[in-house]
Amino acid sequence: MESDFNHDHIRILVVGCEGAQVDTLVKRLTEASFRKQNILVATTFDNAVSTIEKEKIHVALIDYDLMPHTGFELMEEVMRMGNTVPVIMTAEVKDQKIDSGAMSRGAYDYLVHADIEPELLERTIRYTIIRRKLEDRLVHAALYDELSGLPNRRAFFDRLKQGIFRADRHKQEVSLVYIDLNGFKAVNDTHGHQAGDEVIREIGRRLEICLRRTDTPARLGGDEFACILEDFRDREAALAVIDKIMDIFTETITYEGVEHQIGGSLGVSFYPESATDADLLIQLADEAMYQAKVKSRRTGKPEFIITAPEDKKA
Repeated sequence: MESDFNHDHIRILVVGCEGAQVDTLVKRLTEASFRKQNILVATTFDNAVSTIEKEKIHVALIDYDLMPHTGFELMEEVMRMGNTVPVIMTAEVKDQKIDSGAMSRGAYDYLVHADIEPELLERTIRYTIIRRKLEDRLVHAALYDELSGLPNRRAFFDRLKQGIFRADRHKQEVSLVYIDLNGFKAVNDTHGHQAGDEVIREIGRRLEICLRRTDTPARLGGDEFACILEDFRDREAALAVIDKIMDIFTETITYEGVEHQIGGSLGVSFYPESATDADLLIQLADEAMYQAKVKSRRTGKPEFIITAPEDKKA
């Protein structure tokens, strides 16, 4: 695991409002063999939030004193965003309240500026990243579906709540797409569970390919999937992604020389138009999906139904 650590590839964010302290930290980082071009600096609360949201950061050194905010407030805001960048808290003086407060909020370590030397800094960052990689493996096992490789039901609910938070923050919409496979039971019953497993894996692969980086595909269980669509410019952009999802059902899935035609029934709801909370958004998408399934039985092809604004319930 330690052999995976490479100083040249580690991107570090230094957050602090005291220019001299920030400059010293950057100097110590370069003395510890981290590349200066991979060290980012944020001197305000808002700048730090924006950088963490937009950039790939491997570890953040966050100073407690971010007047008029605190490092704790920044950590809490980052958690609400759904970002899990590992944090090392720094402070001007040794303080048990800051130490315990940082740890309780998930910080990986706590350093006092006067004690920060290149060797200590390098070791702290190295241990933080190695520990994080171990934790990521455990989290992946808990939050990802073993068969499809997609986020599972538990991860899906977390991602949806995070998506709604980001939508509120940026005054955007979120689209929720519920998907039920048509013809899946017949594959299982006629050709066995191995053929059914291949169908699930292939649908998962196709969803990952057709969605954008900002979207989340998930397997909820059985033959039910869901997609969370975020950060689209307008309703037409969301509908274009939904059309791509529909397209994954046009090609057959081949297993051991047998071609299987798998269709899909999609129910779509929009936040905040359809509902203003996650549970109702899910309920409406689920209901629309069942309506699409009834329609699909009648037409014999994949169908999708969008929850109308008047379907919104109190």
